[in-house]
Amino acid sequence: MRSIKFTLFALTMGLLLVSIAGASSPMTINLPNEDSAVRYDDTVPEVTARVARISFISGDVQIRRTDSQEWERATLNLPIVEGDELTTSGDSRFEIQFDRSTHLRVSDNSYVKISRLNYDGVALSLPQGLVSLRVRDFDKDKAYFEVDAPGSTVAVQREGMYRIDAGQPGDSEIRLAVTNGGEARIYSESSGFLLKNGRSARVYIAGNTVGEWETGDASRFADEFDTWALERDAVITRSLRNAHYDAYYDQDIYGAEDLGEYGEWIYTRKYGYVWRPYQSSISSYSNWSPYRYGHWRWIAPYGWTWVNDEPWGWATYHHGRWIFDNGGWVWTPYGMYRSMRSWWSPAMVVFSTYGGNICWYPLPYSYAYYNYNYYYYNNGGWGGHGGGPHPTPTPRSTPNPVVTPTPVLVGPPPKGPKLPPLGTIPPTAVVAVSADQFGRTRKGNTTPPLSVATTILSTTPDDGRNGPKLPSIKEIKGPIGNDIRSEKPRVVTDKAPVRTGAVVRTTDKPLDNELRTTRIFGGRPPLTTRNDTPPVKTDTPIVRTPRDTGAVDRQPPVKQSPPTVSQPVDRVKQPPVYVPPTKTETPRADPPTSRQETPRYTPPPRQDTPRYTPPPRQDTPRNDPPPTRQPPRSDPPPTKSEPKPDKPAPIESKGSRKPDNG
Repeated sequence: MRSIKFTLFALTMGLLLVSIAGASSPMTINLPNEDSAVRYDDTVPEVTARVARISFISGDVQIRRTDSQEWERATLNLPIVEGDELTTSGDSRFEIQFDRSTHLRVSDNSYVKISRLNYDGVALSLPQGLVSLRVRDFDKDKAYFEVDAPGSTVAVQREGMYRIDAGQPGDSEIRLAVTNGGEARIYSESSGFLLKNGRSARVYIAGNTVGEWETGDASRFADEFDTWALERDAVITRSLRNAHYDAYYDQDIYGAEDLGEYGEWIYTRKYGYVWRPYQSSISSYSNWSPYRYGHWRWIAPYGWTWVNDEPWGWATYHHGRWIFDNGGWVWTPYGMYRSMRSWWSPAMVVFSTYGGNICWYPLPYSYAYYNYNYYYYNNGGWGGHGGGPHPTPTPRSTPNPVVTPTPVLVGPPPKGPKLPPLGTIPPTAVVAVSADQFGRTRKGNTTPPLSVATTILSTTPDDGRNGPKLPSIKEIKGPIGNDIRSEKPRVVTDKAPVRTGAVVRTTDKPLDNELRTTRIFGGRPPLTTRNDTPPVKTDTPIVRTPRDTGAVDRQPPVKQSPPTVSQPVDRVKQPPVYVPPTKTETPRADPPTSRQETPRYTPPPRQDTPRYTPPPRQDTPRNDPPPTRQPPRSDPPPTKSEPKPDKPAPIESKGSRKPDNG
């Protein structure tokens, strides 16, 4: 059903183009049969590992591949895969492009290892040296980028520029700086913190202050390396501004922004918009044609991969097709049949052999991908480089809203086998090298005789299953030349490797969430900020909401479970809980002693205010003097109605008697 819909769409587009162009004669190029269309449409290659590239290089830069002890000389547009190690000498530097918006610049005397490289994120190891990372269009919820430095890990949080100085072996600190709107979380072996835009940090990785950090202004770290990184960033910014992403090609074909400086986009009736190199871009090459100037490198998990000499050749040699049209070569980002996304390929060529030589030519426009590494993918002939390909899960589906897609040519489907490429590929495009020199050197590519090239192009190739078996990396005869193989770089110390990262990285997952929980929050959940506070009304009294405190939410204490019993009981009784009595302000009265006949009053403790104290008790009567006699009152005489008050009895003095008158 899907192939039928695709064929109907192709027919409709072809008829529309013919009617618009007003051609006097219909197009005569035919579609392959429907079975081939089903096989070509929406195909996923056997290996889909993510690939980066060296987008700038200066000086002596060396690389060591996974499971290999040999070091090779790096070159421009060299593919970079997971597990690769790269070093620089004292006067060299280079740049790695991971996608259209992410670039890593590496200074001299540095060592970088690609620890993780997949479609979910990137993790690097930086035991020594200085790097500058530029990230655009970053979404930490969809991807991650982390750098493991000695005793620490840097987790990028947003787009910006990040400078990471790991120093040299033996240094007790690393230095970090964040600019251009960036933000990063920094973790050591015992702590973690957030470094915001415009700030720098110094993290101690050895000594008594290990795990501590100091922050400051990022501007004080500006030097000549920062100047170069900013210059490279300005060049890339201009290239991206003049690029044609989502117009002529999708965002999976990163590196295509280089084409604007070396060529132009033109429209053709047969193939739509194609790119044509300027004459000045190819005039320095003798008898230039695609896949002539460059060499073959063994890169696991892909196998033999083309490494071009042209500075603009990254996108044009790993995507799309080269087409010989109107007497010259042009490049289209897609073949005759397009898949759901653009997959990176080690090369778009067809291999053949003759007389002890290995030959190849550009893959024709109407052909599906020719898998010349098929033997190694299916027979394990990888020569100790990983034991075969390691396919990764299908990456996230990238939308492909290309405004002007490559038109599919229409016509009656052929009834016979596919036609040989002799009519579409000129014989001068066939390139050959001696079989004993294949993969050994960057030189030696020649043009076979015209009769041999014609014979090669007259043979219809298959999809690579029955193609020539190329020699593996261990089967090539003789040593690899010095222009590819190099001596061991002096900055690498295999005897005492520097341990990088806040923890050991064991999975493809990012370490940010794990380290944030353990290093910053101590395993407890972070504090939840209140965002549901209602707005304050002016006509009602303001109610102050308590402010959140702490870095984490403190959980209530966990109740202990009741003790277990050896025999089953109906109900477990809880032991009584002792409640201390409430203290009283009044003092306690002392109990009477046995020596006292009657209870004796004990006065309370002395207070600030005077209290009444009763006089002491006396057993003998008091001999107080008589009170002073007062003068008689001058009250008015009583009336008749009122009785007279009784006279008071005279007071008798002690020892005297009143005389008896009778």
